[in-house]
Amino acid sequence: MYDEPLVPLPVERWPELKAVFKRDWPRGISGYGVLDIEELIINNGADYGFKAYVPYGEMCNGLVGINVKGNFFELIIQPTKDVTTDLVKALKQTKLINWKSPIELAFSPIQVADAFKSILHEKRMFIKGITTTETFYIEDDAPYFDVELPPELTFEALTDEYAHISNDTWPHKYSGSIWYYHLLIKAKLGYGLFKNGELIAWCYVKEMGALGHLYTLEAHRRKGYGELVLKLISNTLRREGRVVFAFCVAGNVAARNLYSKLGFSSGGDLKWCHTKPIVE
Repeated sequence: MYDEPLVPLPVERWPELKAVFKRDWPRGISGYGVLDIEELIINNGADYGFKAYVPYGEMCNGLVGINVKGNFFELIIQPTKDVTTDLVKALKQTKLINWKSPIELAFSPIQVADAFKSILHEKRMFIKGITTTETFYIEDDAPYFDVELPPELTFEALTDEYAHISNDTWPHKYSGSIWYYHLLIKAKLGYGLFKNGELIAWCYVKEMGALGHLYTLEAHRRKGYGELVLKLISNTLRREGRVVFAFCVAGNVAARNLYSKLGFSSGGDLKWCHTKPIVE
């Protein structure tokens, strides 16, 4: 019997839970992705304190990740089965979560978001807003993108000097968010397209494992560089044995069309929810 229902899962056992998520594809893609990339972050010397827990010590109950990023307390809740009774029960009983503090729920299946709202209702709290996203991913047996760069273009891992331009152009930047880009670059999760040595476009792998922060400088837009970066980063990740996936906010037709054009598979009815901070 556990006094605390959320039992720590040591890093050396993460591959076991990744295997559980891999058997439930593509629904398990987010749970698999966060463990895979957080493992890489640790191996690359950029560990910042992400913690993985399993309800009552049983992997069949899913993953609860506590992801503190500066001022953000983020929960990553990923079930491994349709029935989430034990997962929800553990969330209600845990002492690891301060429900009175601002919390974000990151990219969880709809049924988890609904259960999360129910827990908050019991605690007389509510969610400010929920963003629904669609999932796009590359199948394991899909062909690699056929890409040949002209001599003036290179595709390279970003170095720390490019953290500021990434942060300055990010529409969702916040106080202290530069730390986030330094972290991703240190973990070797940022890639840039350079033209004659000048950075013109980039993309990152977020700590959740999904592609994100795709950006092309204004002077270089409408030349296909964004699409080119997506192809290059996808090939790079696949050669490293990573899964390639992205979340697309429901209604973002341009992004949806781009992923479809590049041959990403759609999760179909698979939807994810990301909450805004809780407000009393």
